[in-house]
Amino acid sequence: MVGRQSRGRQRIPIQRIENQDDLYATFSKRRQGLYKKASELSTLCGADVGIIIFSPTNNPFSFWHPSMESVIERYRNPNQPQIDEQDRVVEVNRRARIEHLNRQLDEVLDEKKKEQERQLDEIDKTREKGWWEQTPIESLNKEQVEEWTTFFQDFNSKLKNRTEELKNGASSSSVPFQQ
Repeated sequence: MVGRQSRGRQRIPIQRIENQDDLYATFSKRRQGLYKKASELSTLCGADVGIIIFSPTNNPFSFWHPSMESVIERYRNPNQPQIDEQDRVVEVNRRARIEHLNRQLDEVLDEKKKEQERQLDEIDKTREKGWWEQTPIESLNKEQVEEWTTFFQDFNSKLKNRTEELKNGASSSSVPFQQ
């Protein structure tokens, strides 16, 4: 089985790529490479780095280290002293604290949702059941199932008609209005 032969790494001419599919693939790969190089530059040299890129489809992408605010502030005020290691530690701790608080919030929201479900289950146990809920469906024979099906289809049809009447501004009473 002869597979497709790759051309390997070759120098390509630096010009605009006309094929849209190739353009998107190249953008995606080169963007990741640019992010990697920016991260390496920041790590190796202690530089503050900020990159904003707009894709061929006009979607914005960005990379910031240590943070967008600090890079922009340094750009606006180049004489400002560079953030020292202690400030970076504070920034890392701040982000870790935010992540921790977000996890706690998610846990609280999950617990609240469970509590609401528990309350709804409790209400469902104590509320008065309709006649259709009191009879176990498994106990119905074929004729009863067909009878119930017809009843509920008719009921559903009446509900739809009433909904349409209300949407069209019909009165909620069948008795004419008297003064």
